[in-house]
Amino acid sequence: MVESKFLNSSNDRHAAVTDGVFAIAMTILVLEIAVPTITDISSGVALNEYFINSLAPSILIYFISFYIVYNFWENTVILFNFSKISYGILTLNMITMAFVCLIPFATGFIFKFYNYTNSNIFFSLLILLISLLYILMFFLLIKNNFEGYFAKKDELKTTLNDSRNDGIELPNLKLYMRGITLTLFYLLLAPVISSLLSLILAFLSPVASILSFLLTLILVFFIRTKRFGKDNFDEINLTDDEKELIGNIRRCIYGE
Repeated sequence: MVESKFLNSSNDRHAAVTDGVFAIAMTILVLEIAVPTITDISSGVALNEYFINSLAPSILIYFISFYIVYNFWENTVILFNFSKISYGILTLNMITMAFVCLIPFATGFIFKFYNYTNSNIFFSLLILLISLLYILMFFLLIKNNFEGYFAKKDELKTTLNDSRNDGIELPNLKLYMRGITLTLFYLLLAPVISSLLSLILAFLSPVASILSFLLTLILVFFIRTKRFGKDNFDEINLTDDEKELIGNIRRCIYGE
């Protein structure tokens, strides 16, 4: 009981630090937009050029970067809903936060050099790395919290290969393979797809490379809309702990 309370306290502290990192990162993003001095803008024509060539692209990049950070924060909210969070996963989360802290710098880098391939590659690689770290964390979380599936993989293969068998009851397998956890992995893949596309486009069109991250917003919206009706677990036998976990994750994904 004491150990359980200690672990819960540790998780709460990690969650608080993580929220603080995201709050600061989101705030710093807007500070990266430089305000020109009066010596830089000496006429209405120069001000118009500044709006078109600097301010407008910076604001667009700011909103794209802000949404990316917000998307990662949503992932972290779901992460701390799991009951079994090992110290290894908490360490991975802190490593991920270290990279999240680099996003404002990478965004400021693009503010000034959005037409250059190297700046877009750096930004895309950073987002890709963070996205992969989240996939790794959630894979470990699923494995730790639903060990029943992994303990019965051989039994599952035998059942699936034997067409005469009517099947076996594996609630944890069903939980792992379908519904809310499947939706979760689709959502985790959205920024991976966007960052990979951005890396490719960086060599062709740096501007298109940045705009490709809008695909994350489109994919997340599409996944949540299309998967909503497929995440119903009313007819599946789950333990109370599994139902509570799924309910918490569902509320995080759909805002229910």
